Amino acid sequence: MIYNIIVLSSINNFNYFSASKFSTKIIRKMKKILLGFVAVIAFCFCSSVEAQSIKGKFKVAKQAGKQLNLFRTEGNYEYIVDSTKIKADGSFYFSNKKYPLGYYKMTLVNDNNKIEVILNPKESIVDMEFSQPFLERGINVLSSLENKVYWEYKRKELVVEKRKKSLQKQRGQFKSQGNDIKVNEITNELEKTEKELYDFTQELIDKYPKTFFSQAKLASKTSNDTNKDSYFDDLDFNNESFIRTNVFATRFSHYIIKHSGHTEVGYYNAVDVIMKKSKVNEKVFEFALYNLLDGFYASGLEDVATYIMEEYFYGEACGEIEVNDLLKQKAQLIKNLQIGNIPPDFTIKSNYGSDINLKNTCANNKYTVVMFWASHCGHCMQELPGFVKVYNQYKPKGFEIIGIALDVSVNKWKSTIQENNFNWINVSQFKNYKSPVCIDYKINKTPSFFVLDRQMKIVDKPKGTKELLAFLRKNM
Repeated sequence: MIYNIIVLSSINNFNYFSASKFSTKIIRKMKKILLGFVAVIAFCFCSSVEAQSIKGKFKVAKQAGKQLNLFRTEGNYEYIVDSTKIKADGSFYFSNKKYPLGYYKMTLVNDNNKIEVILNPKESIVDMEFSQPFLERGINVLSSLENKVYWEYKRKELVVEKRKKSLQKQRGQFKSQGNDIKVNEITNELEKTEKELYDFTQELIDKYPKTFFSQAKLASKTSNDTNKDSYFDDLDFNNESFIRTNVFATRFSHYIIKHSGHTEVGYYNAVDVIMKKSKVNEKVFEFALYNLLDGFYASGLEDVATYIMEEYFYGEACGEIEVNDLLKQKAQLIKNLQIGNIPPDFTIKSNYGSDINLKNTCANNKYTVVMFWASHCGHCMQELPGFVKVYNQYKPKGFEIIGIALDVSVNKWKSTIQENNFNWINVSQFKNYKSPVCIDYKINKTPSFFVLDRQMKIVDKPKGTKELLAFLRKNM
């Protein structure tokens, strides 16, 4: 502990001394070097990340040769960190690696078949077996207290969620019938069901207080829910392991909903509070910055997203923390999707097999609409058939649509196009929201529209076909 006090004292002295002699940029660089030195010393004195192995076995046939992927989670985001093949006897093994403490996800074959696992460096081995191809349905944890506790909780949660869905369905039926007595009865049952899971979770926390599972569960809920000023007092913003959970993301979201007043100024103030508290740790600060930016943009609050970029990415609000280049690149991707900027170009095959390039299409038309839709989207199928007539009316005047379908079935996509006479340009990458173009355009709902001019610059982002028609009447 003494060496930490000495070095931290040196950092403070360095800041005071350098303020009068060096530029702010040099101060930041020298401080980074010194902090890096501190990190090296700290690691040498007390390394918390040990090599850990993940192994297991499938007790069902026909799994040999399939690929398992391991993802690190950061709030709502996932990043692949390792992969392995299932052996002929059904076993698998992720070799000894230094996985930082946190929640991870393991997927089999595709992203839909996945389970969450906790990797704690204090546990050298995580050993699991599976009795079904679907990971969540047949898991048995053989070794790892963290995951035994987690799956004890998870099994209870799955039962409770199934019961809640059934009750919510019943309540909806009684509500449509105007039966208020039954609606109140079901509402009371739902509250009892939620309390049942809460009490069960608390029992697990009391029984296993030293597990990371318990620490993360406790941290994800504030003890000062109604007090705006002390809401974050019980949250350790210096705990980097919480980045690899939903703790920060959950707390930030709840604070904004509870204490922003749902006004633009309220959102700005909430962002400032979170960012100020996050400054105690550079990695937490960067996580918070992108989490808020991405969250507000995805919610359609682009003015707040712009505020975050201007203040914290390109302004002086970061203070002594210099935003890294990768984070700036992520911010630039969002900035490129705002009105007045140029979105990502793409080339995708159409339903006729020809390559469709966005830049070329824009150059040949006064306005081009990039429209994201899906044949399984009810709202899309209500709006789009009636818009065919509008398209035919404005196409001779230099109007084009590139309809990007979030379908996964080629046949369903083509039959929908044909049956509804969608005679605009139609393309698809058949990966739903995982399609590269959907990721580039940060699509989280359908339909979504971007109106581009000849230079491929975004001139409007209508919320639906009515707004798009209003734009066309005004500008064409």
